[in-house]
Amino acid sequence: MALAAPLVAASEPPEVWIDSPTSLTPAIGEVEVVVSVVSEEQIATVEIFVDGESKGILIRPPYRVRLDTGSENESHLFRVVARTVSGLEGAREVRTPALQVDDAVDLELQQLYVTVTSNGQRRLDLKRADFRVVDDGDEQEIVTFESGEVPLTAMLLLDCSLSMKGERIEAAFAGVSEFLDGMAELDRAMLLLFSDRVLHMTEFSDQKDLLAASLGDVQAAGGTSLNDHLFLGLSKLDAEQGRRVLIVFSDGSDAHSALPMEEVLHKARTSQALIYWVYLIEEGADPGKVPQYLNAWRDIPAHEREFRALRRAVNESGGRIKVVDSPDQLRTAFAEILGELREQYVLGYYPSNSRNDGAWHNVRIRVRGENLSIRTRDGYLDY
Repeated sequence: MALAAPLVAASEPPEVWIDSPTSLTPAIGEVEVVVSVVSEEQIATVEIFVDGESKGILIRPPYRVRLDTGSENESHLFRVVARTVSGLEGAREVRTPALQVDDAVDLELQQLYVTVTSNGQRRLDLKRADFRVVDDGDEQEIVTFESGEVPLTAMLLLDCSLSMKGERIEAAFAGVSEFLDGMAELDRAMLLLFSDRVLHMTEFSDQKDLLAASLGDVQAAGGTSLNDHLFLGLSKLDAEQGRRVLIVFSDGSDAHSALPMEEVLHKARTSQALIYWVYLIEEGADPGKVPQYLNAWRDIPAHEREFRALRRAVNESGGRIKVVDSPDQLRTAFAEILGELREQYVLGYYPSNSRNDGAWHNVRIRVRGENLSIRTRDGYLDY
């Protein structure tokens, strides 16, 4: 009598995840693809496809590879297929978006965030009647006026490229934690940590402990795409309400962005967000000197233009550049910015001369009093 063969449980197909890129991050130029695979059986191959074309086969972990997706601003479909030695397959897909550079926002109600100082000290005792707003030469009626603890919606944009490894990124995280710890009850913040791709991104939240805890999951890696992620950060803020501010920490050295800074400058001019730049330089370096470097994307003069346009975007928004030449100054820098935001005036008006023609409107604030310094945004594009 023949004995039946013992039953052997069939193995499950491998489980596949695409850690990078994500569906939130545009893929332009060189992109790192990072894959995780869990399997009961030994993995024989991990094949990566972009837009239906095989781009490579990996035979051992870690399953990561850098691929050139081209210079066109378009969506891409990434597909990964993992095969076991017995032939079982597991797959995962992710579609990356194109960068949206044609966003338009409704600027019917213009809001101005105004910092007023006298002899280096912020003035906090001014009233609505002390302010005058002039839009392209025409005085405007101030319809909203607030000061003091006006709730914030903050985007914290952190350069976590390889040049920030070690003490720099640790000090930046400490500075961000200081900022989050100082948030008021109705404030909200979002973290966007980037290199040449998004390394970590949260939603806007008032849960500052949870936001701070998420910093521990990120390690410095890759190059720097500052322009692309500034654009992404401003786009995220456009969808929010309230007093919007973007704080970017970087050394300003953009090496991998597909978008030129002129596109970001245009975006900033249609936004009502303040931009602050925590600018990390080498100890003893001249903060007024434009760094000189080149790469495959841009020559030295082109990088100089990019750098100056970044400065212009910050200054036009009404924010400022906070220069630090040592990581141990970062905690103080973030705390100072939060303190300034707490002591601003928020003015709102409906432009009497709006034509929705895309023209630039110069905005000037006049304040009653002597020896006063005023900082707010220079104007906006009328869309």
